[in-house]
Amino acid sequence: MRLMQCTVRLTVCLLVAAGLVAPSALAQSGDNSSTKTSYRKAHASDRLFLGFAEEASLVDRQWWEGQLEFQDGDLADATILRGVAAFQPWDDFEVGGKVGFGDTDANGLTPDGSGATDLDLWGKFHFGNRDGNEYAAGVTLIVPTGDDTAGLGLDAFSAGGFLSMRRQMKGWTFNGNVGLAFNDDGQVFGMGLDGETSFTVGAAGLIPIGDRTTFVGEARYQSERFDGFDSDTRILGGLNFHVTDGGLFRVALGLGLSDGAPDAQLIAGYASTF
Repeated sequence: MRLMQCTVRLTVCLLVAAGLVAPSALAQSGDNSSTKTSYRKAHASDRLFLGFAEEASLVDRQWWEGQLEFQDGDLADATILRGVAAFQPWDDFEVGGKVGFGDTDANGLTPDGSGATDLDLWGKFHFGNRDGNEYAAGVTLIVPTGDDTAGLGLDAFSAGGFLSMRRQMKGWTFNGNVGLAFNDDGQVFGMGLDGETSFTVGAAGLIPIGDRTTFVGEARYQSERFDGFDSDTRILGGLNFHVTDGGLFRVALGLGLSDGAPDAQLIAGYASTF
């Protein structure tokens, strides 16, 4: 509950700060765009948090990121140290994955524990730019490597696909994606799970704030993956800070809007690109 309250306050502060700073920053960027190259265009790219795999943009060559995530959930709170990697081995094609190791603090109804999380993998093809829009399509795979007795995995394979688009608006960038996934039966905390077909819809905006900082706003909905469970609906506000030529610090605060999502999550990470 304490994490939830702190997260709500920090999220509100983050959104208010972005709203105050963004308009003046956008006006300045319009004045300077014709006279100098943006720092972010010449260095590390901006990426989403919730929709990292599904967004239409690709990493330039390699992306290596370490993340520390805190989740406040109904059944258990979790602390997860996660690694995210993405590569562009061929032109217009990206492959990547993420996995972590975590610890759960349960509410007494379920056991505490620690262990690995499930492994998320993806591959996508970029179709190029048409009429100012970028398009991509890809596949996803969840491998049940996580510890389901500690609530860090669901012991179920999941395979799916998605379509995404990215459009450069006046002063900001829009991202949207839709996806479909087929989920096997699994289990968590000793409870059996009956897999269902789920679909996902996501939308996001990237707003430059100065030359080295970008505000990231995301909304994501995923229908229930298992029979009798709730959908996962989240909103998130975050910042990408370009701190070196090839690296950026990333921090985000998210809120769950349905019972299938954590009540709150805090993500902090550092990404290196080369």
